[in-house]
Amino acid sequence: MVRRRTVLHILSSLIAWGTVSRKIAAQPALDDEHTARVRALGGAVLPREIGADGCTRAVDQFMNWLRDYRPGAEADHEYGGSKLSRLPPSPADHYASQLDDLDRRSGGSFDSASLADQQLAVTEAVVAAGVKDLPARPDGGHIATDLMTHYFNSADANDLAYGRAIGRFACRGLPESDKRPAVLARAGDAQ
Repeated sequence: MVRRRTVLHILSSLIAWGTVSRKIAAQPALDDEHTARVRALGGAVLPREIGADGCTRAVDQFMNWLRDYRPGAEADHEYGGSKLSRLPPSPADHYASQLDDLDRRSGGSFDSASLADQQLAVTEAVVAAGVKDLPARPDGGHIATDLMTHYFNSADANDLAYGRAIGRFACRGLPESDKRPAVLARAGDAQ
């Protein structure tokens, strides 16, 4: 015989799971069909110094970050505060329509447009979206500025800015702590 407490526990679990699954299902995500356009966008807005491989890596990291993003998940404490904050809704909610807008602005296909046409389309779209500065973290203002924000907050961008293999989020350990990070080879440098 099933006890009433067990039945209530199962029902409350199903209700909670239904709420979570609806939130996950309702979250629009960029999938593989969008990857080519996001890679083209990366080629238009990310620094030339990172090359094609660096651009692909940056876009892949951005796409992985979006896939792993969980709205409502616990975030860090605010500085000096004791209350945990929650992540806002996914910044990707409007990305698909923003990519469609970039296609329209570039004459039909953003990923096959010239670099100059891509950059013009991005500039027009970002101005139309009202984005004036890069946000501290991707916030959904525009996919182009969010991609740049994600890249410029990365360890790779930090290394590029200083020209050294700093590895911002890695620990070199005490035996290496007295040595300066290695100089990065620049594109076009003799090996």
